[in-house]
Amino acid sequence: MLLTGCTLVQKDQAVDAATVILQMGDQTVTKGEVQEEVESQLNYMSYVYSMYGYSFDATSAEAVADAREEAINTFKTELVSNAKIAELGLDQLTEEEEAQVKAQAEETYQSNLDYILTGNYADSELSDEEKNAAAAADLENLGYTMESALENARESALQEKLRQEIIKDVTVTEKEITAEYESRTASGKETYENNTASWTTAANNGTTLYYTPAGVRFVKQILVKFLDEDQTKIDDANSKVTDAQSKVTGAESKVSDAQAVLDDEEASEEDKTAAQADLEAAQAELEAAQAELEAAQKEAEDVTNAAFANIDAAADEILTELELGADWDTLMADKTQDPGMQSGVTAERGYAVSADMTSFDSAFVEAAMALEKIGDVSGKIRGTTYGYYIIKYVGDAEEGPVALDEVKETIQSSLLSSKQSTTYSETLQGWVDAADFKENLGALDQ
Repeated sequence: MLLTGCTLVQKDQAVDAATVILQMGDQTVTKGEVQEEVESQLNYMSYVYSMYGYSFDATSAEAVADAREEAINTFKTELVSNAKIAELGLDQLTEEEEAQVKAQAEETYQSNLDYILTGNYADSELSDEEKNAAAAADLENLGYTMESALENARESALQEKLRQEIIKDVTVTEKEITAEYESRTASGKETYENNTASWTTAANNGTTLYYTPAGVRFVKQILVKFLDEDQTKIDDANSKVTDAQSKVTGAESKVSDAQAVLDDEEASEEDKTAAQADLEAAQAELEAAQAELEAAQKEAEDVTNAAFANIDAAADEILTELELGADWDTLMADKTQDPGMQSGVTAERGYAVSADMTSFDSAFVEAAMALEKIGDVSGKIRGTTYGYYIIKYVGDAEEGPVALDEVKETIQSSLLSSKQSTTYSETLQGWVDAADFKENLGALDQ
C-alpha cells in the first residue's frame, strides 16, 4: 500500500506538470515548462543582485508574479514566432545553414565544456579523456548536451531567418540621417565645448565624436621605457614612500587629536594629563615617520635617477637619428615602447591632448602643449611613470561640428539597427496581440 501510494503521488506530480497552461493551435506550453522558466528567471535575478552585493527575495509574491508574467510573455512570443516561421516557409534550413548550425552548436558546447573543465578539473589528476568525460557528465546533469546545443542553435537560426524576413524592407532616409547628425553635433557641442579634457579622453578611447572644442591638438610619441629591473626598483621605492606617508598621516592625526583635548577648556585635568602623554608619544611617532618618509623619498629619487641614466643612451640615439633626417613614423614604429603608438587610430592620428586634461602624465601634457608649431619635436621628457617621452606635434583638431561625410556611415548604421530592432519587436508584439491564445493561468496556483 505504501509503495502504491508513492507511485500515485509521483504520477499525480507528472500529470500536474503536464497540465496545459497556454495553447495556440496545436502548440502547447505546460505547467512544468512555465515553472522551470519562472525558477530560471528567479535564480538569475538572485545571481545578478548578489553580484552587486544585494539580496533578492525569490520567494516573495511580487517576485514570483513578475517572473511568471515574464515567462508567459516569453512563451507567447515563442509560440507566435514558431507559427509564423512555419506559415512563411522559413522552417527548412539549407545544407549550408545546417552546417552553420552544427558548427555553432559544437563551438558553444565546447565553450561550455571548457568552462566546466577549468572550473572543476583544472587540478585533477584524471587523464584528458577522463576529464572530458567527467565534464560532459556534469553538463548533462545540468540539462545541457550536444543534442540540446544543436536544438538551441537550430532554433536561433530559424528565429534569425524570421527576423531577417521582418526587417528586410527597413531603410533609413537621407532626411533621417541629416536630422540625427544635427542632433548629435548639437549634443556634442553642449557636452564638450567647455570640457576639452573629456573630449580628449573620448577621442583617445576611439569614441565617435561629432563636435570638436577649441584647444585640442594631436601628438605622437616615442616612449623609451625604464628597464624592467629598474621599473621594479622604482615601484618598490614608491611603495615605501606610500607606506611612510600613511604613517605620517596617522601620526599627524594622533597629534591633532591629543592637541584638541589640550585645547579644550572643558576637559578635565586627568584627560589633559593623558592627552599630554599622548601628544608627546604622537610627536615622537611623527618625527620617526617623517624621517622614514624623507629616506623613502630619497631612495625613490635615487633609483629613478639611476633608471633614467640607464636609458639615456637609447633616448639620445633616437634624437640623433631624428636630427639626421630619419622618418618619424618609421622610427616610431621601430623604437617606441608605447602600445598606443604601435597600432590603431592613436598610432595613425596621434594622441589627442589639451591643456586641461588629467588622464595623461602631466609631464607629457605640458611638453606636448609647449611645442609651438606642427612638426616640432621635443627633447627627451622625463615622465613620472614610464621613462622618457619624445613627442612630435602632428596636427590640430579643427574646432566645430565634424563633417557629415566623416560620420555618415556610423549614423546610418546606428539608425538602421535601431529601426530594425523596433520594427522586429513591434511586429512580434502585434502578432502576439492578435493571436488566439487559450490560457489556463489559474492552474499555476493549484
